[in-house]
Amino acid sequence: MPFIEGIKQSLIYPFEDRDWVSKLWPLPLIAAIPVLGLISVILLKGWRFEMVKRIAQGSHELPPFRPIPMLKTGALLWVVMMGHMFIPGVLCSILGIGGPLGFVADLYDILTEGFSAWAKSQPSDWLLTILVYLTWGVISFPVFQSGMIRYALSGDWKTLLNAPANFLLFVRHAHYFLKFYIYWVLLSLGIFLADSVLAFTGIGLLLVPVFTVCAYYITTAHELGLLARKVNNTKAASEIAPTAA
Repeated sequence: MPFIEGIKQSLIYPFEDRDWVSKLWPLPLIAAIPVLGLISVILLKGWRFEMVKRIAQGSHELPPFRPIPMLKTGALLWVVMMGHMFIPGVLCSILGIGGPLGFVADLYDILTEGFSAWAKSQPSDWLLTILVYLTWGVISFPVFQSGMIRYALSGDWKTLLNAPANFLLFVRHAHYFLKFYIYWVLLSLGIFLADSVLAFTGIGLLLVPVFTVCAYYITTAHELGLLARKVNNTKAASEIAPTAA
Protein backbone atom coordinates (compact mmCIF):
# COMPACT_ATOMS: atom_id res chain seq x y z
CA MET A 1 0.00 0.00 0.00
CA PRO A 2 1.53 3.38 -1.00
CA PHE A 3 2.63 5.52 1.91
CA ILE A 4 0.14 8.39 1.47
CA GLU A 5 -2.67 5.94 0.70
CA GLY A 6 -1.92 4.15 3.99
CA ILE A 7 -2.30 7.39 5.95
CA LYS A 8 -5.52 8.18 4.10
CA GLN A 9 -6.95 4.73 4.79
CA SER A 10 -6.31 5.10 8.52
CA LEU A 11 -8.48 8.21 8.48
CA ILE A 12 -11.37 7.10 6.29
CA TYR A 13 -11.78 3.37 6.94
CA PRO A 14 -14.48 3.77 9.65
CA PHE A 15 -16.75 5.55 7.17
CA GLU A 16 -16.55 2.69 4.67
CA ASP A 17 -18.82 0.68 6.97
CA ARG A 18 -22.38 1.59 6.00
CA ASP A 19 -23.44 1.30 9.66
CA TRP A 20 -20.63 3.50 10.99
CA VAL A 21 -23.00 5.98 12.64
CA SER A 22 -24.75 3.36 14.79
CA LYS A 23 -21.44 1.67 15.67
CA LEU A 24 -19.35 4.76 16.43
CA TRP A 25 -21.68 7.37 17.91
CA PRO A 26 -21.35 6.16 21.53
CA LEU A 27 -17.56 6.66 21.56
CA PRO A 28 -17.39 10.47 21.15
CA LEU A 29 -20.52 10.89 23.26
CA ILE A 30 -18.98 9.06 26.22
CA ALA A 31 -15.65 10.86 25.72
CA ALA A 32 -17.48 14.20 25.80
CA ILE A 33 -18.88 13.63 29.29
CA PRO A 34 -16.17 14.77 31.77
CA VAL A 35 -17.23 12.43 34.57
CA LEU A 36 -16.83 9.50 32.17
CA GLY A 37 -13.40 10.58 30.92
CA LEU A 38 -11.50 7.65 32.45
CA ILE A 39 -14.18 5.18 31.38
CA SER A 40 -14.03 6.48 27.80
CA VAL A 41 -10.27 5.89 27.60
CA ILE A 42 -10.68 2.34 28.91
CA LEU A 43 -13.61 1.73 26.56
CA LEU A 44 -11.73 3.07 23.54
CA LYS A 45 -8.77 0.83 24.30
CA GLY A 46 -11.13 -2.16 24.35
CA TRP A 47 -12.79 -0.95 21.14
CA ARG A 48 -9.42 -0.62 19.44
CA PHE A 49 -8.51 -4.17 20.45
CA GLU A 50 -11.68 -5.49 18.80
CA MET A 51 -10.88 -3.51 15.67
CA VAL A 52 -7.31 -4.83 15.60
CA LYS A 53 -8.65 -8.41 15.71
CA ARG A 54 -10.93 -7.74 12.75
CA ILE A 55 -8.29 -6.06 10.60
CA ALA A 56 -5.81 -8.83 11.43
CA GLN A 57 -8.28 -11.27 9.87
CA GLY A 58 -8.75 -9.10 6.78
CA SER A 59 -12.00 -7.30 7.68
CA HIS A 60 -12.48 -3.53 8.08
CA GLU A 61 -16.03 -3.89 9.38
CA LEU A 62 -16.45 -1.93 12.60
CA PRO A 63 -17.20 -3.95 15.73
CA PRO A 64 -20.66 -3.53 17.25
CA PHE A 65 -20.69 -1.38 20.37
CA ARG A 66 -20.53 -3.78 23.32
CA PRO A 67 -19.59 -1.67 26.36
CA ILE A 68 -19.14 -4.40 28.99
CA PRO A 69 -16.75 -6.68 27.01
CA MET A 70 -14.89 -3.64 25.72
CA LEU A 71 -14.50 -2.20 29.21
CA LYS A 72 -13.20 -5.54 30.49
CA THR A 73 -10.65 -5.85 27.69
CA GLY A 74 -9.65 -2.21 27.94
CA ALA A 75 -9.16 -2.47 31.70
CA LEU A 76 -7.00 -5.59 31.28
CA LEU A 77 -4.81 -3.85 28.72
CA TRP A 78 -4.45 -0.77 30.92
CA VAL A 79 -3.50 -2.85 33.96
CA VAL A 80 -0.79 -4.68 32.02
CA MET A 81 0.50 -1.42 30.54
CA MET A 82 0.61 0.21 33.97
CA GLY A 83 2.55 -2.82 35.20
CA HIS A 84 5.13 -2.07 32.51
CA MET A 85 5.33 1.53 33.74
CA PHE A 86 6.15 0.50 37.33
CA ILE A 87 9.20 -1.50 36.30
CA PRO A 88 11.54 1.51 35.79
CA GLY A 89 10.64 2.58 39.32
CA VAL A 90 11.83 -0.81 40.56
CA LEU A 91 15.05 -0.45 38.56
CA CYS A 92 15.60 3.00 40.04
CA SER A 93 15.04 1.56 43.51
CA ILE A 94 17.71 -1.07 42.86
CA LEU A 95 20.08 1.68 41.72
CA GLY A 96 19.22 3.73 44.80
CA ILE A 97 17.71 6.65 42.87
CA GLY A 98 13.99 6.11 43.47
CA GLY A 99 11.30 3.68 44.51
CA PRO A 100 8.75 1.42 42.81
CA LEU A 101 6.30 4.31 42.61
CA GLY A 102 8.97 6.72 41.45
CA PHE A 103 7.73 6.95 37.87
CA VAL A 104 4.20 7.93 38.85
CA ALA A 105 5.43 10.35 41.54
CA ASP A 106 7.92 12.01 39.20
CA LEU A 107 5.38 12.24 36.40
CA TYR A 108 2.89 13.87 38.78
CA ASP A 109 5.50 16.38 39.98
CA ILE A 110 6.43 17.31 36.40
CA LEU A 111 2.79 17.81 35.41
CA THR A 112 1.90 19.86 38.49
CA GLU A 113 5.12 21.80 39.17
CA GLY A 114 6.89 21.79 35.82
CA PHE A 115 10.10 20.14 34.68
CA SER A 116 12.43 22.84 36.05
CA ALA A 117 10.96 22.68 39.55
CA TRP A 118 11.09 18.89 39.51
CA ALA A 119 14.74 18.86 38.36
CA LYS A 120 15.78 21.26 41.14
CA SER A 121 14.14 19.09 43.80
CA GLN A 122 15.90 15.94 42.62
CA PRO A 123 19.39 14.75 43.56
CA SER A 124 22.19 15.10 41.03
CA ASP A 125 21.37 11.70 39.55
CA TRP A 126 18.05 12.80 38.03
CA LEU A 127 19.62 12.47 34.59
CA LEU A 128 20.20 8.78 35.31
CA THR A 129 16.56 8.48 36.37
CA ILE A 130 15.40 9.96 33.06
CA LEU A 131 17.77 7.66 31.17
CA VAL A 132 16.27 4.63 32.92
CA TYR A 133 12.74 5.78 32.11
CA LEU A 134 13.50 6.50 28.45
CA THR A 135 15.43 3.29 27.93
CA TRP A 136 12.67 1.23 29.45
CA GLY A 137 10.06 3.10 27.42
CA VAL A 138 11.86 2.28 24.17
CA ILE A 139 11.97 -1.39 25.19
CA SER A 140 8.58 -1.84 26.83
CA PHE A 141 6.42 0.02 24.29
CA PRO A 142 6.95 -2.46 21.43
CA VAL A 143 6.97 -5.40 23.87
CA PHE A 144 3.52 -4.43 25.16
CA GLN A 145 2.20 -3.93 21.63
CA SER A 146 3.63 -7.29 20.59
CA GLY A 147 1.77 -8.87 23.49
CA MET A 148 -1.44 -7.15 22.44
CA ILE A 149 -1.01 -8.44 18.88
CA ARG A 150 -0.41 -11.98 20.14
CA TYR A 151 -3.48 -11.65 22.36
CA ALA A 152 -5.57 -10.45 19.40
CA LEU A 153 -4.41 -13.34 17.23
CA SER A 154 -4.61 -16.10 19.84
CA GLY A 155 -7.42 -14.93 22.14
CA ASP A 156 -5.25 -15.84 25.13
CA TRP A 157 -4.77 -12.83 27.44
CA LYS A 158 -1.85 -14.51 29.18
CA THR A 159 0.29 -13.80 26.11
CA LEU A 160 0.35 -10.20 27.34
CA LEU A 161 2.51 -11.34 30.25
CA ASN A 162 5.03 -13.38 28.26
CA ALA A 163 7.58 -10.59 27.83
CA PRO A 164 10.38 -12.79 26.34
CA ALA A 165 8.10 -14.15 23.59
CA ASN A 166 6.72 -10.68 22.94
CA PHE A 167 10.21 -9.24 22.66
CA LEU A 168 11.21 -11.96 20.20
CA LEU A 169 8.14 -11.25 18.09
CA PHE A 170 9.15 -7.58 17.96
CA VAL A 171 12.71 -8.46 16.95
CA ARG A 172 11.54 -10.84 14.20
CA HIS A 173 9.19 -8.23 12.75
CA ALA A 174 11.16 -5.08 13.56
CA HIS A 175 10.79 -3.77 9.98
CA TYR A 176 7.01 -3.95 10.25
CA PHE A 177 7.10 -2.21 13.62
CA LEU A 178 9.33 0.53 12.21
CA LYS A 179 6.78 1.29 9.51
CA PHE A 180 4.03 1.30 12.14
CA TYR A 181 5.91 3.86 14.26
CA ILE A 182 6.47 6.11 11.25
CA TYR A 183 2.74 6.04 10.51
CA TRP A 184 2.00 6.54 14.22
CA VAL A 185 4.17 9.67 14.42
CA LEU A 186 2.68 11.15 11.24
CA LEU A 187 -0.88 10.45 12.36
CA SER A 188 -0.13 11.98 15.77
CA LEU A 189 1.22 15.10 14.07
CA GLY A 190 -1.91 15.24 11.92
CA ILE A 191 -4.12 15.02 15.01
CA PHE A 192 -2.05 17.75 16.68
CA LEU A 193 -2.48 20.04 13.67
CA ALA A 194 -6.23 19.39 13.62
CA ASP A 195 -6.35 20.16 17.35
CA SER A 196 -4.51 23.42 16.71
CA VAL A 197 -7.06 24.44 14.09
CA LEU A 198 -9.94 23.56 16.41
CA ALA A 199 -8.34 25.47 19.30
CA PHE A 200 -7.75 28.50 17.08
CA THR A 201 -11.46 28.79 16.35
CA GLY A 202 -12.21 29.24 20.04
CA ILE A 203 -15.48 27.34 20.07
CA GLY A 204 -13.75 24.26 18.69
CA LEU A 205 -11.49 24.24 21.73
CA LEU A 206 -14.19 22.31 23.58
CA LEU A 207 -13.98 19.55 20.97
CA VAL A 208 -10.20 19.08 21.23
CA PRO A 209 -10.17 16.45 24.02
CA VAL A 210 -12.94 14.38 22.41
CA PHE A 211 -11.45 14.61 18.93
CA THR A 212 -7.94 13.82 20.14
CA VAL A 213 -8.87 10.71 22.12
CA CYS A 214 -11.23 9.27 19.50
CA ALA A 215 -8.99 10.09 16.52
CA TYR A 216 -5.95 8.57 18.25
CA TYR A 217 -7.60 5.23 19.05
CA ILE A 218 -9.43 4.94 15.73
CA THR A 219 -6.38 5.69 13.56
CA THR A 220 -3.95 3.58 15.57
CA ALA A 221 -6.45 0.69 15.48
CA HIS A 222 -5.99 0.57 11.73
CA GLU A 223 -2.19 0.63 11.88
CA LEU A 224 -2.01 -1.92 14.70
CA GLY A 225 -4.47 -4.11 12.84
CA LEU A 226 -2.34 -4.03 9.69
CA LEU A 227 0.71 -4.83 11.79
CA ALA A 228 -1.10 -7.80 13.34
CA ARG A 229 -2.20 -8.97 9.87
CA LYS A 230 1.39 -8.91 8.60
CA VAL A 231 2.55 -10.87 11.64
CA ASN A 232 -0.29 -13.35 11.16
CA ASN A 233 0.43 -13.76 7.43
CA THR A 234 4.13 -14.27 8.10
CA LYS A 235 3.32 -16.90 10.71
CA ALA A 236 0.95 -18.69 8.35
CA ALA A 237 3.53 -18.64 5.55
CA SER A 238 6.22 -20.09 7.81
CA GLU A 239 3.87 -22.91 8.83
CA ILE A 240 2.98 -23.72 5.21
CA ALA A 241 6.55 -23.59 3.88
CA PRO A 242 7.83 -26.79 5.55
CA THR A 243 4.77 -28.69 4.32
CA ALA A 244 5.22 -27.39 0.80
CA ALA A 245 8.88 -28.36 0.88
